[in-house]
Amino acid sequence: MRRLILALALIVPFACLTLLLSAASAIAAAPTHNVAQITAGPELESTNESMTIIRWTTKHPGGTDLHYGIVHYGTDAKNLSELAKSPNRRNPSRPDMIFRVRIAGLKPQTTYYYTVESTSATGVNDGVSSPIRTFKTR
Repeated sequence: MRRLILALALIVPFACLTLLLSAASAIAAAPTHNVAQITAGPELESTNESMTIIRWTTKHPGGTDLHYGIVHYGTDAKNLSELAKSPNRRNPSRPDMIFRVRIAGLKPQTTYYYTVESTSATGVNDGVSSPIRTFKTR
């Protein structure tokens, strides 16, 4: 019986300490900035036979002032293997950032599927991505 009490006396404080350290780590790892979110779009800004421009707005992109708008696209919704990327500079005095990405070299009268995301200049994803959308070239 004494062994059991001794074992519990050693295990319980260790378990409590472990839980406290885990909780402290979770609090320390919590983001200190607002979470990025898409507030408008993505949508077509313009399109023709071989090119389109996709536009969307993200709130609180965070990170660096230079960001990249990224569009993953293709003619099969399950295989968005093509990529278009465009640099955008964030205005630090505004919480919103408008992304515009030009996609060139498209086929006429073709339906394309796409999704958008953005990254900081260091390549860190902003944590947002859109559902799959479609557009058709003229």
